Amino acid sequence: MKTMRIFFVLSFLCFLMLLPSLSHAQLTGIKYIGGTSPDYTTIESAIDDLNSQGVGTGGVNFLIRDGVYTENENLMICDVAGTNDNPVIFQPDVDANVEINITLTQTFNYGLRIHNSDYISFNGEPYGSSDESRNMRINGWRSSDDLEVQTIWISNGSDHCNLKNMIIFNEDNTERTGWSTPVYFSTYNAGAPLIGMEDITLYNCEVIGGSTFGILMDGDPGQELVDFQIVKNDVHDFNKDGIYIYTDMINCNVEGNEIYQTIQGNTSVYGIRAGSSSCSGTKIHHNYIHDLWCSSTAKPYGIFITTNSHHNLIYNNIIYLCPEPTVNKAYGIYRASTDYTYNEFYYNTIYMGGTSTISRSSYCFNTIADFGGDIFKNNILINERTGGGNNHYAIRMKTETFDESDFNFLTVNSDDPSDDRFVAQLGTTDYNTLADLQSAPGYAPRDENSLSGDPDLIFPGLHLNSTSSSIGAGIPIIGITTDFDYDLRDETNPDIGADEFISNQAPVITYFFPEEEAFSIEQNTEQLFSIEAEDPDEDSLSYFWFLDEIQQGEISNEFTYTFSDSGNFFVKALVSDGELADSTLWNVTVIPEVGIDDNPELVNITRLSQNYPNPFNPETKISFSIPNDFEKASIEIYNTKGQKIKQYSIFPEQSQAPYGAGNNQFSIIWDGTNENNQSVSSGIYLYRLNVNGEIVASRKMLLLK
Repeated sequence: MKTMRIFFVLSFLCFLMLLPSLSHAQLTGIKYIGGTSPDYTTIESAIDDLNSQGVGTGGVNFLIRDGVYTENENLMICDVAGTNDNPVIFQPDVDANVEINITLTQTFNYGLRIHNSDYISFNGEPYGSSDESRNMRINGWRSSDDLEVQTIWISNGSDHCNLKNMIIFNEDNTERTGWSTPVYFSTYNAGAPLIGMEDITLYNCEVIGGSTFGILMDGDPGQELVDFQIVKNDVHDFNKDGIYIYTDMINCNVEGNEIYQTIQGNTSVYGIRAGSSSCSGTKIHHNYIHDLWCSSTAKPYGIFITTNSHHNLIYNNIIYLCPEPTVNKAYGIYRASTDYTYNEFYYNTIYMGGTSTISRSSYCFNTIADFGGDIFKNNILINERTGGGNNHYAIRMKTETFDESDFNFLTVNSDDPSDDRFVAQLGTTDYNTLADLQSAPGYAPRDENSLSGDPDLIFPGLHLNSTSSSIGAGIPIIGITTDFDYDLRDETNPDIGADEFISNQAPVITYFFPEEEAFSIEQNTEQLFSIEAEDPDEDSLSYFWFLDEIQQGEISNEFTYTFSDSGNFFVKALVSDGELADSTLWNVTVIPEVGIDDNPELVNITRLSQNYPNPFNPETKISFSIPNDFEKASIEIYNTKGQKIKQYSIFPEQSQAPYGAGNNQFSIIWDGTNENNQSVSSGIYLYRLNVNGEIVASRKMLLLK
């Protein structure tokens, strides 16, 4: 009996020791989806494993191999507690292109959902890349017209999650009904307990379609969505709202997005719509909104600041609208009536154009609020729309709404009192010119430094021409130091509008090869010249090459020439942005080829020839000649850091056919490898001839892969 008890105890202890191995380990490292010998054959199976096992130390990176994946709907990452040090990342494998197709069959189904999970990222940039390419596309297809669905949904309790460098699609058929959106951030219908979300990023994505919204952010009352980043996205072909910042949004940043339509919506259309129950601390800036195409009798709105939106900052936006002739009304920026205020509008440029054929007005800026507190400075409003029998305005105000309004450019490009264009409407009174508005009862001192006339813009981008009177006519705004293009604004006298006019700056040559501006080569040598240049304005650059002031045919940043004649030559490289240029010059001395047998003076000399070919890939020939009486010699190859890459040693017994009386000729072939026979990277390398322990000659060569 005692023996049996001991056996039982030992067996139980062994079982306890085996428990860790029987449980699933958390996921770490790289896991492959699809392709040959994958860890997972589908994205769904990878998500299931992630949900069951969680993420371990160092995080897990799911690399999706090249291909098209048809997945089931309602893929959900749920309750996965990633951290900053232990993130979860889904992205294409190296050089892979990934397309994910999901059919949505019931109302409020979704393609992919991240719920109550932290530090989850979907990034369309392939693994190992840094070019922000969109190599992952997720399509959400509705099976019937009236379903209410979303392609990607990040829901309640999820923090620090990212969608980056992706194409997200949810149908661009605006004749369909129902409620659908490609990207949905919301606590709505997400299940208890509701705890909100924070630090969610949508970056550099193309968001296509949505029968209602392109991007919707919606918190339940009291469950705030905080610190959302909606940055540098291309949002188009939605049916109603491009970006909707809805309920209980706090400190949202909507920046650098392009919002437009190529198809006609079937309702009123909003580029960016902010607020419902509450929207505060939000920044809407550096966005380009254009070509909003609503239904024939509806209204387009560039930016709509809805009821109860307060303490928001709207600046450096460009809005270009030329609505269809039959639209109801048209608005560049619309600020609704509200009990909350203190919104600030700076450096926005808004253009309204086109012709109306029905009795409806248009407004670059419209505010119907009864309450003060708003600030309006450094904005350009230009309304050239006409027709329809109703009036068109640069700005409309229900009352003297703004606490401060000045240094603006308000114009309709017409002072004719008989036409249908007016600089302003205050209450129910129309003001034909800026001077008329400035003289309106109770309006002063607002807009006392504002301008009118022609702001001289470049269409359709609405940048300033060099002769614009807006240049230097603004006032500095604390905290806003750049313009729409992120060029620095003048600290003392900034320009009015979204664009700060920057005088063209010349391109700069940052590197040139050969690095010696004067050098010698042998006759019939092929020589590479190249330059690298940057333009401070990011203008496109053109390259020109000259040999003794005669332009050559090369138009790239490289030029190769074989010097068949001896003598002195000048090679010039010039890089231009179309207006300004930079150049560099080489002085090349070409030495005649002379046979050593015919020239006794060349006996017993040392000579190192230019490698051939140069540039080269994968190998090049290096030739040299040295006297017969040498004891030892070597060719040493160095990189630009001065590190020796490889060495070829030469001894007298390896002598080849005489190069001339008293001399031996040698050559070696370098295959672009180091001493360990590993391939080296592209670049410039130095090779030296060492004879009897002394470096007697050196040259440069270029490896291009």
